[in-house]
Amino acid sequence: MTTTPPLRGTNLKYVNFNQLRSFHAVALEMSFTKASAILHIGQSTLTVQVRALEERYGVELFVRSSRGLQLSTLGQTLFDITSRIFELEDQAVSLLRTTGDAIAGQLRVGTVGPFFVMKLLAQYQARYPLVDVSIDSDNSEAVVRKIIDTTTDVAITATRSEDPRVFSKELGSYEILVLVNRHHPWFGLPSINLADLNGQNMIMREMGSMTRTTFERTLQAHGVKPKVVMEVSRDAVHEAVVENLGIGIVSEAEFRRHNELGALRVADHPSHNQAYVICLELRRHSKPIALFVELAESLARTSAAVK
Repeated sequence: MTTTPPLRGTNLKYVNFNQLRSFHAVALEMSFTKASAILHIGQSTLTVQVRALEERYGVELFVRSSRGLQLSTLGQTLFDITSRIFELEDQAVSLLRTTGDAIAGQLRVGTVGPFFVMKLLAQYQARYPLVDVSIDSDNSEAVVRKIIDTTTDVAITATRSEDPRVFSKELGSYEILVLVNRHHPWFGLPSINLADLNGQNMIMREMGSMTRTTFERTLQAHGVKPKVVMEVSRDAVHEAVVENLGIGIVSEAEFRRHNELGALRVADHPSHNQAYVICLELRRHSKPIALFVELAESLARTSAAVK
């Protein structure tokens, strides 16, 4: 006696995706008001959908207290799952918007410095004009975190993430330069020795900057102790040195020429930052992301050949 195999799909579990999307939006924003705005539905409708999801499965997804809205333990686990679900939905939409070689959609690019990635973005947009590209600049630590949080799609950064969820591809190596004001005695010199920095007033990048981390390791390895007078963001390093507040450091890929600035190499113990293109491993084959990675690698090879 033969048995008829069950129809494919008959064992699929049903879930109300409107309710699931409502939950995800609230968990993402930690606010019913903000979630209703991004979903373009009324707050009362949103509240009903989340409550219906909780009642359908007899669970509590949010804890409401004097400290505000918080995810329950179960809610946090569900949010981890819905984050993957709606990431895949984004990939599906990107795929459906792709017709032949016409790539369309959105691409959120993170970078450790906007000037570092502008040439890459210019070529990408020239090739794929239907892709809406936005850029977010931050330090390396924050850029990696935004990739993992999926608030950024792809990024150029100075650090390789050890997180197995993150795909990293090395692009090249860039020397860290010392910036001085035109009135400084070193202005016009091609280089200095590391020991010359001992006791010098130095403007350091903020914590989380790979440029700072790399340079401090070199200083410590050779017992050199400058006097750190200020900790600032990347863009502010140039401005602080222009105002003659101290000596700064910057990756050569981020150096912007200025009449008031001189850039010197460290002759005896140079420090180098690596550059990587990174994205979530889960999303590396999404077409807009994959094409960005491919173009970044191509430009890196060209730059290496020029050097």
